[in-house]
Amino acid sequence: MQFRYYIIKRIFFQILVVFGVITLAFLVTKAIPQDPVAILLGPYAMRNPNLVREVTHTWKLDRPLWEQYLYYLQNIVTGNWGRSIYTRGPVIEDLVARFPATLELSLFAFAIAMAIAIPSGILSAVYRDTPLDHLARVISIAGISAPGFWWGIMFLYVFYYLLGIFPGSGRLGTNFVAPPHVTGMYLIDSVLANRIDIFWDALKHILLPAFTLGIGSCGMASRLTRSAMLEVLRKDYIKTARMKGLPERVVIIKHALRNCLLAPVTWMAFLFGSMLEGVVFIEVIFRWDGMGQYVVNAIFESDYPALMAAVLVIAIIYSTGSLVADLLYHVLDPRVTVY
Repeated sequence: MQFRYYIIKRIFFQILVVFGVITLAFLVTKAIPQDPVAILLGPYAMRNPNLVREVTHTWKLDRPLWEQYLYYLQNIVTGNWGRSIYTRGPVIEDLVARFPATLELSLFAFAIAMAIAIPSGILSAVYRDTPLDHLARVISIAGISAPGFWWGIMFLYVFYYLLGIFPGSGRLGTNFVAPPHVTGMYLIDSVLANRIDIFWDALKHILLPAFTLGIGSCGMASRLTRSAMLEVLRKDYIKTARMKGLPERVVIIKHALRNCLLAPVTWMAFLFGSMLEGVVFIEVIFRWDGMGQYVVNAIFESDYPALMAAVLVIAIIYSTGSLVADLLYHVLDPRVTVY
């Protein structure tokens, strides 16, 4: 009962956070010294006063600020997120069309990061102060320190320009068309359509941007895993298990692993939020037609409806990650008390 109450309370606070982000985004757009009507219509259409009055009245821009804010909230709740100035289409349809590409890239990067980070963190702790430990620590620190766009440029230069192993940009090669739309994620849709040729081409295209996006998260997760494992290995029950004569493999996997994963696993819930911050640069470098590329285009075009909608989506995902992280603490360790 107490845990259920805690979930309800956390969801309520998440709604407040999203509401605060929506309010802040609205106020920021009002503080920008640009006329949204002029941006929407362009310089030639602004010469028509009747058209200017019509657009101003339609978007309630002639009403007081509080009425504009209420109208803005009403549109968000009803799914009317406005029309993009850049694409001239409904913003919500643009995001729905592009979000699967970002989700596919984030999921693949997440899988790569965790497949590298967890084993390397465990091995680094088990073989502490050995060359393996030093190598893992150097790699993790490099992943954390260097910005993601730098890794992307380096990967393109080495694996595309010099070696020619991987393609440089896009989600598919020019000789392929997108598989029939089911999820919007090419790797899944190509398998569902039984198009293995498209699957392999999509896999080659996603590897470089996924490694670029996941390398920073990989370094942080590896460091967290190593620190947690070192702490667990000092516990009395680990010493007892070793005194019983249990093989070291059993001690590490059966007794130490679950307890050391509390911090890194719960931190993983924040990965999607942090990846959404970095995916903007990665999608631009690799010309990945996802939500990050859409945000960049919206910035250059002063596309306020698109920017406000993208901020809302990122806020929802990031706050959801925070909620999942808090809940995982209790699920992984029932001793953790929630209020």
